[in-house]
Amino acid sequence: MVPELGPSRPFVDPGGLLAFWQENYLQDYLPAGGSAVKWLKGREGSGKTALLGQLRRAARGSGYLVAAISARDVQIGRMDEVYRHIVPQIPAQHLGKILARGASDRLGVTLDLDRPDASLERTFQEQGRPVAAAQSDLMRAFDFLYAERNIAPPVASALRRIAEPHVQPSAASEEATKTALAWLQGERVLASARRRAGIGMALDRFRVRDVLRSLLFAIQLCGGAGLVLTVDDLDALISTGEGVKYTRLRREDAYEGIRELIDDGARMPGLMAVYAGRPEVFLDERAGLRSYAALAMRVENEVQTGRPNLFNDVQDLDELWQTDWPQHRLDLARAYGTSAGAVQDVEARAFPTSGAVSPVKRLVEAWTRGSGGDVLAN
Repeated sequence: MVPELGPSRPFVDPGGLLAFWQENYLQDYLPAGGSAVKWLKGREGSGKTALLGQLRRAARGSGYLVAAISARDVQIGRMDEVYRHIVPQIPAQHLGKILARGASDRLGVTLDLDRPDASLERTFQEQGRPVAAAQSDLMRAFDFLYAERNIAPPVASALRRIAEPHVQPSAASEEATKTALAWLQGERVLASARRRAGIGMALDRFRVRDVLRSLLFAIQLCGGAGLVLTVDDLDALISTGEGVKYTRLRREDAYEGIRELIDDGARMPGLMAVYAGRPEVFLDERAGLRSYAALAMRVENEVQTGRPNLFNDVQDLDELWQTDWPQHRLDLARAYGTSAGAVQDVEARAFPTSGAVSPVKRLVEAWTRGSGGDVLAN
C-alpha cells in the first residue's frame, strides 16, 4: 500500500490538471458510467506522487473508493497480483454501506447509514411495518444484484454477505461475511467455506478481471461513484534498482495487462486508473512502453496543440510546470510561505536546462533547505 501524504503538505496544481480531472472526470464522465486510463510523466521531483495523492484525496471526498500501488512493490504484470492489492484497500464497512444503500433505495426506504446501529431491518421495526411484509422485503433486498447481467452471480452472493450486517443483522452470519470478504479480496478460501457462504466459484488469476468488472457495476448500481486507482513508479519496469525485478516476460505481461484494461474500458464503469513514471519509461525503445506496439498505439496523444491539452491521456508534468511559470512561481511561493522575490533569487541556479531532476524540486529544495521545510516529493 502506498502511504498517503499528510493534509498539511504544500501542494500546487501544475497546469490546473487536478482541478480539470475533478471537474471533467470525477464529477462528470465517471459517474455517468465512463472509465479512463491516464498517464503522468515527469522527471524526479516534478510532483507525480504528490499529484496522485491529491487525486486520491479528492476522489475519496467525492464518494469514490480509492486504491494505490507502486510498481516497485507490486508485480503489475499479473492482474491477480494487482487485484489482491487493490480490493483490500477498500474498507469493507464502506462497501457494505454502499450496497445497503442500493438495497434500501430499491425498496423505497430511507436508510440513515451514519447511525452506528443503522440497518434496513431496524428501520422497518422503527416504522412499525408488519413482520411478514418486512421479512418479504428483506429477502428480496438483493434481487437487483442477481438480476444485473453484468454482475457475476458469485460476486452478487459475496456482496450480499458483506452487506447483510447493514441490512438484516438478525440473519447475518459473521463466518459467511468474513468468508465473502476474504474471497472478494482474492484470498484462498476452502470450497466448503465458500459453499456455506453461497459462493460457488473459486477466484483464480483468470477470473479476477470479471470479478473486478462485476464489483464496479455493483458499486455504481448502488449509487457509488466508482474506483480511482493510482499506479506509481512505473519506471521500475525498466530499472534495475530496489524492489520488484521485471524480466522481459514480466514487463510484457504488465504492458499487455494495461492494454487489456484500456480496451476493456467500456465494461469498467466508474474506473479511473492513473499510471505515473519518469520520462524514460515512455521513451525507451528497447524496454519502455514504445517496445510494446499494442500499448504504444493506445498511449500516443492524438491531439497536439500549442498549449498542453488536459484531455490528452498522457500529461507531461515538466511541460505543465513550464506553462504559465510566473503564476506557478507565485503559487509555490504562497504554498511554502515565502515570497515570489525569494523564489526568483534562486531560480538561476535551480533551473538548469537539462538533467534528470526536475527544476521544481531543485527550486523547492533551494529555498526550504535553510528553514527546514519539507521538500517536494517525486
